[in-house]
Amino acid sequence: MPLRKPWQPWPPPDLRRIPATVGVYELADDAGKVVYIGMAGGRTRFGLRGVLADHFADGAPNRVIAQHARQFRYEVVQMYMSRYIDLLEQHYAAAGELPPANREPGERVPTFGRRRA
Repeated sequence: MPLRKPWQPWPPPDLRRIPATVGVYELADDAGKVVYIGMAGGRTRFGLRGVLADHFADGAPNRVIAQHARQFRYEVVQMYMSRYIDLLEQHYAAAGELPPANREPGERVPTFGRRRA
């Protein structure tokens, strides 16, 4: 099941309302098209709050995120790796490819199913 939360524009009114815990998230363009699926794991500094702030910071390395991401949504989940792979698989099944920012050089994409995306 994909994330069902509504999109929130970046920057949020209060960054502290984003939990500093593990989970998964999606980034989208102005139209709500998913451009990136990610996770905040146990070693992520400040959890979801930190990783989202890093993506939207000036000088972030992923050019697709820098150029197109304007919205986000997240889900707090303890089994973040399983949920992350699940979201990537669902997107791949629906679109025939991974989100554009996940395909950028330097992005780590897990192996899922019988093929590597």
